Parts: sequence; C-alpha cells; structure tokens
Amino acid sequence: MMQFMVIRQQLLAQIDRGLLAPDKKLPGERQLAYTFSTTRVTLREALAVLEAEGRIYRRERRGWFVAPTPCAYDPSQLVDWQHNFSQHGGQFAWLSQKTPMASASVSDQMQLPPFAQVFEGEGLIQIAQLPVGFVRTYLHPDYFPSIWQTGDQATLLNTPADADVYWSSTWEALDSDRASVLAVPAGTPVLMVTREWHIQHAHGGQTIRIDTEWWRQHAVTLCGCSARDAQAGPVKKRE
Repeated sequence: MMQFMVIRQQLLAQIDRGLLAPDKKLPGERQLAYTFSTTRVTLREALAVLEAEGRIYRRERRGWFVAPTPCAYDPSQLVDWQHNFSQHGGQFAWLSQKTPMASASVSDQMQLPPFAQVFEGEGLIQIAQLPVGFVRTYLHPDYFPSIWQTGDQATLLNTPADADVYWSSTWEALDSDRASVLAVPAGTPVLMVTREWHIQHAHGGQTIRIDTEWWRQHAVTLCGCSARDAQAGPVKKRE
C-alpha cells in the first residue's frame, strides 16, 4: 500500500475512534510529516484524499480540521437556502442579483423568446462562518416578476408549490473564481448539484428555475429522489 494511503488510514482511525473530535484542528503539516516520518508532499496527498472523502476540511490560513456530521440535504425539497439551512446553523447571503439577457442554453431550457431577459442570482451559504456552498440560480421572468425588488431580502419561497424538481449530482474541480468564493485552492473537488424546476400547463412542460450549486465535500450528504426518479419508483440518490 502506498504511504499516503497508510497515513490516510491512520488519521481516519483516530477520527472514527473519537480521538480527533469534530471541528478539532489537526496538528500543522510540518508536525504531521514528522510524526509519520514522511515528506510534506506525501502528507498532503493523504490530506487531499481525506478532504475529498469529506472527513476533513481546511480553513484558509488556519490549517486542517476534522469535519463535523454533514447536513442531510434533499435537493427535491429545498426551496429557499435562507430558511432551509438555518436549522443547521447556516447563513445565506446574496452575492449578486442581475437581470441579463438570457444565454442561448437558458433560453432554450426556459423557452424564452429572442433577446429575453432572465433573473440571475448568486449566493453563498456559510456554516460557523465557513463558506460551504456557492449557488447560482436562473429564474423565469414570468414566474418571478419582482424577485429582486427586495434586494438582500429576496426569497425563493414563492417557487410554485406544484413544480416538479429534477436534479442530478457529480464531482467537479473548482475553477479559480468559485474556489476563491469557497476559500479553497483552485482544482479542489466539490459536489456539484444541478436542479431544474418544471411546471405543467395546457401547452406542455415549462422550466421556470435552474439552480447550480457547488458544495464543499464535508458540508452535505444527499438524500431524497428527483421527480424523474420518482416516476420509476422510490429510488434514492446518494453520494
């Protein structure tokens, strides 16, 4: 077994036995490298694996910490980040609110006419003052006509209750812009969740909201099923 995996197993054993408590700071990299008689390069390989597994996380300029129990997150139920993550001690804030001309892909998904505008918002979820989730949403102007009028207090709780949610998840390496928002190095792997909100009317289906979310690995664990999966039976999607 490669040395960095041996180090990973030894650190994980201490975490699982409770010797390293949630949110406890790990010793510095130099000390850990000395403890395991290895180089800092090899040590960082082990730490990167544990980070990708969601067992540890880093705070900018403060080092590595043991990850707490992740928040149970059902993408098929979440409507409003302000309210749904407050029960976990989370705080949500809008970073930007725009009304640009819709891109070709968004226009196609929402069946918008040429040169139509769309509401676009970006926001940040923090838990214990640590950035854990970066979100981007596109909103159909006919269904959210006055969404940005309340500024920082804008809420998505008025998303139609009869909307079906189709969602998927994957892993993605962060680009420099999103990495900066989440206070991690560029290239850090994160959980990416994509959601589309659809309603049915006399002329067929209509996409009214599109969310893309990037989550630090330790922050959430996925549960629940997409409306598309529900049509095939009670299948749960988990990462």
